[in-house]
Amino acid sequence: MPSIIVRPMQPEDAGGFYDVRALTYNNGDPVPEERRVFKHTRPFAALSDGEVAGAFVTLDLTCTRGKATLRCVGVAGVAVYPHRRKGGIGTTMMKWLIRQLREEGIPVASLYAFREPFYRRAGYEVAGKRLKIVCPTPRFPKVAHDLPIRRLTPADWEQLNPCYEAFAHARSGLSLRTEKLWERVLGENRPLTIYAAGDPVEAYAVVSHNVDFWSTDHISDVAWSTLEGYRALLDTFAGIGINKTALSWFEPSDSPFFAQYLDQGVQVTADRPVMFRVCDVPLALRSLHTEESGEFTIRVVDDVVPENEGPWRVAFRPGEVVVEPADTAELTLDVRPFAQAFLGEPSLADLARLGLVTVGNAAALKAAQRLMPPSPVICADFF
Repeated sequence: MPSIIVRPMQPEDAGGFYDVRALTYNNGDPVPEERRVFKHTRPFAALSDGEVAGAFVTLDLTCTRGKATLRCVGVAGVAVYPHRRKGGIGTTMMKWLIRQLREEGIPVASLYAFREPFYRRAGYEVAGKRLKIVCPTPRFPKVAHDLPIRRLTPADWEQLNPCYEAFAHARSGLSLRTEKLWERVLGENRPLTIYAAGDPVEAYAVVSHNVDFWSTDHISDVAWSTLEGYRALLDTFAGIGINKTALSWFEPSDSPFFAQYLDQGVQVTADRPVMFRVCDVPLALRSLHTEESGEFTIRVVDDVVPENEGPWRVAFRPGEVVVEPADTAELTLDVRPFAQAFLGEPSLADLARLGLVTVGNAAALKAAQRLMPPSPVICADFF
């Protein structure tokens, strides 16, 4: 089997790096010079017998877990030359990256998969749900609200940020946005209009208005910090949709629309699931924020990073989580469902009911649930 080396892209790797990306993501056409800029990402290359055979990029993000914020890396642009696929290059790249991130002190990674089974080999698993709502214009509910609606521009991102951060910390899996990340979201090469409810902002929606009548228009970014703000958005959507067939947008699994406004003819589907990977189990657990107290021991089976297995004794109290080696484990699960339990969806209790957690002590399961309670999981950034 040829030797495979994965490394940050070097100047001598550039030709092969862009060539494999062209074949995978650009219809085989050469990547234009103006797109050979890594404004937000870090490039990596995989060399097989000294020649570039694969490539990927990473994006520095964070990941909320309720009130806690963890360092996270988004993985994107994974590519292998078509004639070199099925030879272990892609798997080697992904497994190498997990160890690299662990060495860099990054506890969590995330990605959008072309095929989920491929990334499960490296320990990733789908967590949470992104619900795509497609609402025909006549089905928009009539809602009352008292909030003013303002039009903002991408330059007003700082007015949106407190609302977005409240939305993110009420759930898990979302990346807090720096100015650089807001630029990614709002810096599209098309005019964007932002409708903001309230002052200060309690909800907002990012819209690229389509001139075509009777089309289905997509709202690209939506967040809310209050139910009143959400209702104001729905009323605004009804106005935007007057000359459209329907509007679509994404909501997490705790969707107010699904809970209160579902109607015949409205389509709700799980769309573009995001996968997460816990790269460093003890560091991830220590990063949690809790107001609870308790203790349990846990083993996390990890065929890529055996150092994650433990077993670990986890003792927590308000404001502190201590993780130390233990001799035995009261709870045992694979690293893939551990990522789900860690973030909160499916919950640890749901995973135990499915038989994906070996429970040796019921009190330990209850303690672990206090540290890692159920939470809606979603990622609002695409990469």
